[in-house]
Amino acid sequence: MFKSATVKLTLWYVLLIMGLSFLFSGVLYHFSTGELTEALHNQYQVLSDHDRSDRSYVSTHELDTRSRHLLKNLVYFNILVLAGSSLASYILAKRTLRPIEAAHQAQIRFTADASHELRTPLAAMKADTEATLMRGSGNAALLRRALKDNLADIEKLDKLTDHLVEISRYDSKTATPKEAVEMESIVQEVVQQFNSRTKDNNVKIEVKTEPARIHGDPHGVRQLITIVLDNAIKYSKPKGQIKVTLLKKNKNVVIAVKDHGIGIPADDLPHIFERFYRSQNVNTNKKRAAGYGLGLPLAEDIVEIHGGSIAVHSREHEGATVTITLPLA
Repeated sequence: MFKSATVKLTLWYVLLIMGLSFLFSGVLYHFSTGELTEALHNQYQVLSDHDRSDRSYVSTHELDTRSRHLLKNLVYFNILVLAGSSLASYILAKRTLRPIEAAHQAQIRFTADASHELRTPLAAMKADTEATLMRGSGNAALLRRALKDNLADIEKLDKLTDHLVEISRYDSKTATPKEAVEMESIVQEVVQQFNSRTKDNNVKIEVKTEPARIHGDPHGVRQLITIVLDNAIKYSKPKGQIKVTLLKKNKNVVIAVKDHGIGIPADDLPHIFERFYRSQNVNTNKKRAAGYGLGLPLAEDIVEIHGGSIAVHSREHEGATVTITLPLA
């Protein structure tokens, strides 16, 4: 599809350039021959007035020869323009369509990945329901277990659809209500929400903050901190420690979340902000592979819409540090 589009766009570029080139050549030839004719006429008049026997002026035959020579040069010039414009137009057409093609491929990949991720829990729910029906409805324990498994799958689907909706909202650049956001209170609030969860694996969260205010979307910022801290807890080792800092630096607020967990392999680091991408050391651990690979891409979208940046530094088996920079209000 994009190959034919590239050819068509190239032809349009060449057609436009050659049209201008032919127009320029025609105008140049017209004015040049007109100037030569007028100059020949003036020369003839001067020579005729002074000495009719002097025949050293430019003849009509020579004028025709020079006109043909000019026309020949213009033809060569247009051939060169055609060759050069064809090559340049093809390169320009490919460069023009490259981001469109990349966006198209990303959309296809995103749709395929989303369909796959949606199909997995639905298939599990269907299998559990069919197995329960086949074994009979009199076993209360079996029914309870099936309902519990289905509820877990529904929660996964609910989380997935929430992420998809949020990503779609940020992709469409939908205007979000912005207001003064107290970063310190949001960070403290998110940490408090995770305190009960960290008791299960004895992970300790150490927080160091200072007052800072940005202009943004409170819901998006809260979601951003939640995603980063959730990943830090999920991939931390038992009895590990997470450090959360919020400091003002120049005209920005810098939030850093550092964990001492499984880390990210060097080969995976360039891809962690790709949708549905999960590191290999996560995929090998079923307990940690509960996510869908949408958290960090969503975090990146939230940061970008606030005019900030996000970076991840990590070494495998040594932990990771996520650094978020947002402009102060």
